[in-house]
Amino acid sequence: MNPLILEKINRQEDQVTDVFTELASSRILFINGEISDSLATDICATLILKNAESQSEKISLFINSNGGHIRDIFTIFDIMNIIDAPIETVCTGACMGTATLLLVAGNAGMRYATTNSIISFSQLEHDEYTMSDLTDATSLLKRLKRDNQNMMQYFSKCVKKTYQSTLKTFEKSKYFDAKEALGYGIIDKVIGKSK
Repeated sequence: MNPLILEKINRQEDQVTDVFTELASSRILFINGEISDSLATDICATLILKNAESQSEKISLFINSNGGHIRDIFTIFDIMNIIDAPIETVCTGACMGTATLLLVAGNAGMRYATTNSIISFSQLEHDEYTMSDLTDATSLLKRLKRDNQNMMQYFSKCVKKTYQSTLKTFEKSKYFDAKEALGYGIIDKVIGKSK
């Protein structure tokens, strides 16, 4: 490859990294794409670091994600609930599946979605567990049931609904636009500027 083109690509990659590093130094974090264990670890480490720097200054978490494995979601969710710094969550684009638990976990009054956002939530799916032998599948399904129960309890508490009504509402995937999410209690405000 032409050395000048390679140098330009490297500079662009450095600029992107610098933008996110600069934003993180200003307590603004992004969750984009699938939430993996490495992304969860990075987000948790940054949350802990920012909390150590100041427990009173807010941390903003922008989410545009289709979710991820519930263990990675719980990892971030737990740290969000352990630290003292207030956490503002903002859905930009889409917040789907398990990622929605992180959106509702923001501090009350500080959960937002942009005007054209779409938000979806449902109970956990069992597909990955049915590929195991019977003994493993039985054990994994017990864990799935426990994880689903915990997730639904956390979610219902955050949106101020009963556990039973939350189970019923999200028996299958349910989709909300920003205004519908506001009406249900998933967010506290739709943000956007009228031109």
